[in-house]
Amino acid sequence: MSDFAKNLFGFVKPKSTSPETMAPAQDVNEAPLARVVSSSGFPSEILPHATPTIGLNEKSYAVGTTINDPNALNRSINQFDHAQQSNLTAQLNTTQSNQHYQPLLSKTQDYSLASAADAADTIQRGKLRINIMEARGLNVTTNYSQPYVVCTFESSEIVTQGPESYDPKNAQFVHRNNNDYSTRTKSSANYNPSNPVWHHTAIFDVIGSKSQLQISVYDTSIDGSFLGHLNISPKTTDDSSVERWYELQPRLPNEPVTGKIKIKLDYSNINKRHYGPNDFEILRLLGKGTFGQVFQVKKSDSKRVYAMKVLSKQVIVKKKEIAHTIGERNILVRTATTESPFIVGLKFSFQTPTDLYLVTDFMSGGELFWHLQKEGRFSEERAKFYIAELVLALEHLHDNDIVYRDLKPENILLDANGHIALCDFGLSKANLTGNGTTNTFCGTTEYLAPEVLLDESGYTKMVDFWSLGVLIFEMCCGWSPFYAENTQQMYKNIAFGKVRFPKEVLSHEGRSFVKGLLNRNPKHRLGALNDARELRAHPFFHDVNWDNLKEKKIPPPFVPHIANELDTSNFDPEFTNASTSAINRQLMMGTTPLSQAVQENFKGFTYVDDSTMFDHFNGSMGRRGSYKPQYGSFIPGNPNLPPDEEVVDEQSEIEEENEGEDMDVDDEFVSGQFDL
Repeated sequence: MSDFAKNLFGFVKPKSTSPETMAPAQDVNEAPLARVVSSSGFPSEILPHATPTIGLNEKSYAVGTTINDPNALNRSINQFDHAQQSNLTAQLNTTQSNQHYQPLLSKTQDYSLASAADAADTIQRGKLRINIMEARGLNVTTNYSQPYVVCTFESSEIVTQGPESYDPKNAQFVHRNNNDYSTRTKSSANYNPSNPVWHHTAIFDVIGSKSQLQISVYDTSIDGSFLGHLNISPKTTDDSSVERWYELQPRLPNEPVTGKIKIKLDYSNINKRHYGPNDFEILRLLGKGTFGQVFQVKKSDSKRVYAMKVLSKQVIVKKKEIAHTIGERNILVRTATTESPFIVGLKFSFQTPTDLYLVTDFMSGGELFWHLQKEGRFSEERAKFYIAELVLALEHLHDNDIVYRDLKPENILLDANGHIALCDFGLSKANLTGNGTTNTFCGTTEYLAPEVLLDESGYTKMVDFWSLGVLIFEMCCGWSPFYAENTQQMYKNIAFGKVRFPKEVLSHEGRSFVKGLLNRNPKHRLGALNDARELRAHPFFHDVNWDNLKEKKIPPPFVPHIANELDTSNFDPEFTNASTSAINRQLMMGTTPLSQAVQENFKGFTYVDDSTMFDHFNGSMGRRGSYKPQYGSFIPGNPNLPPDEEVVDEQSEIEEENEGEDMDVDDEFVSGQFDL
């Protein structure tokens, strides 16, 4: 076992190390100081709230940050021809080399070069106004039906409320249930639930030129019963207007879908190219992390609802996390331009002298963590659906040379239809090609792969599949397979411990799938030969049509209840109940802006327009105070941190005593030593 692993597990007393000798070699995409893992406990009764991934303190240990593929950077640079490089250099308005990023970033880093190319192709083109007018002949099943519509365009969502009225003409309603639940006394002459009228108007910000508008109709009175859907490819190149009826379609054969829906679409080009905090209205707090906060916001011109992540520059610089932060933004740009259906999309990024802003799609279904915490565990079929969509998300990332490194329920969102969206790329790493390796010690404790803990030669993208195995076990069983109250013990469990399956929880195919993912040897792990395609071919997914899944034609097993597009009931009320007045007061509590030399490190962060890669700080933006986050982590001794969480030992002891009665112990399952 390496000296690092011995220190990590507490087998030997760590040697005193000076700051000079601790500094690892720099990776072209890694931060000058690696992050340490958070230790969010599960099950929820032990630690009910998600904990952030935290920064490494001065006394923590981390393996180096070198990449073992020396040609990775050259391959990345060679992807651009000389004309592109010259054009990008002009766009960035720079006459020097990447020395702009000194002293906090390495000279070899090329963040702005790559990101400017992406941003130039994905500027906001215009606005698409949609008017959901009415429907006729819906296949409703009760006389108290309340149909509503979910529209998705470029991952942004709108959700209508119930109908404002009903058209009594062309009544097609057939009462199929002998149910007097409805208290309505309206006669069929003036009330027909199969013909709802909404007249709901909304505006989408248009980025792409070939995006589809996805429309789904549900009945809120019957647990979100599906009534039909359709896809529209609106014209978004010139100003245009169209109003027509569209036939609703089933997602799968034999779905009883009838009727049509009337929609009006108006597209117009825009001239505005610069955005800042004043263009967004703060609605609610959605979450907090080590470096900032996430808000639900409304864009002033389009009234579109987004999620806005606000990061403090001072904290980022203090914790030496500039490279990770710029890396997160660049990965979001890259994934936004490649149109993955299961990855949250970046819409805008900008900065002030004190803060960085990332504006992404708002997923009104909330965190998967929140739903798992409320329900305890999911059925195998429901878990399989989420895992299958995650496999496609990871396949997209890996095919684009990105390793995610922080897969957990807190980083998985649900949209209004019940599909997943992967978010938070703060620990992800780009440009990890093929079997290239990296060494940064980061992630969340329960989901760390053993090679992250033990192998000083580095790890590959296979760490994501280990985390996926932990995740499906947690979804189906209700707890993390390697959980321990003590972090050091949890490390030992990951490296050497056995895993116990509850009786009759996972099928034979499900257990085989988990075992394949939780193989301690990454070279033998499921996915090592053909990445995610190997996972898709496993018998666990024998009944999954992957083409239909990618096109979101497979009905989700759970549709979140959403009252309207501003609804935050699927997020943790600890955050959403925060006073909006208290949040807005933070806008007046500005911090001291950083020096111009330090500001140079954040050039290229803006994501709206290729002509504004270097940000313009106007007078109003400079005077406006930044959000002042309440930073928290679980580093012992940090005076800015919340008190330690109480752990109920009695419950754990009871579960330990009864463990043998309701568990199947599989001696063949991840019980061997770590072996490369």
